[in-house]
Amino acid sequence: MDSHVDRIGSYRALLQRPLPSQTRRTLEWLLVDATRDRVARQLHSRPWDRYPSPKLVAIADKAVDAAARLMGSQFANMQLYVAAQDTLLLLAYRNFDPGFAGRFAAFRPDGRTTCSRALASGKRVILEDVEQDAAFAPHVPAALAAGFRALQSTPLKAGSGKPIGVLTTHFAAPRAFSNDELVEMDALGCRVSAELERACA
Repeated sequence: MDSHVDRIGSYRALLQRPLPSQTRRTLEWLLVDATRDRVARQLHSRPWDRYPSPKLVAIADKAVDAAARLMGSQFANMQLYVAAQDTLLLLAYRNFDPGFAGRFAAFRPDGRTTCSRALASGKRVILEDVEQDAAFAPHVPAALAAGFRALQSTPLKAGSGKPIGVLTTHFAAPRAFSNDELVEMDALGCRVSAELERACA
């Protein structure tokens, strides 16, 4: 039996039980890390040895909490972009089922998800209702199963303008977004980008 499958199964089982918040947060990270390691072994390489460090995880943890509070979202996540591998790595998430988080622990941008599009364009991507966006259609079943209908993805960029990640908030019901909250999200994205760039230097 693949040891990573054992780890992933154990983490998922534990996450179904009541846990102290800090324990749950640690276990969520272990699940993501186990999934990422399994992918690396299947590829016979370890392209992510540098990523993420504990410092990056700490930055991401604070960022998803801040984004969820700011936007009043039920779910949130933050990904780091590893350009050399054209891969988005899930650093932190809130309230997603472990299976959903495991599915997107490490993936190559497909041009359909909002995070992929925000990464490619360098601009925020908003879906007020995932069922009304043709490009997102392949991911609608997963989104509905996870419990969200609307989302926004804000790109994180280095001072040079190069993409370094994406910060996304997800909502249980379709909704519009006010200019004020998006301006605040931009400010948060700038702060998080600066912290990421310093940590990766």
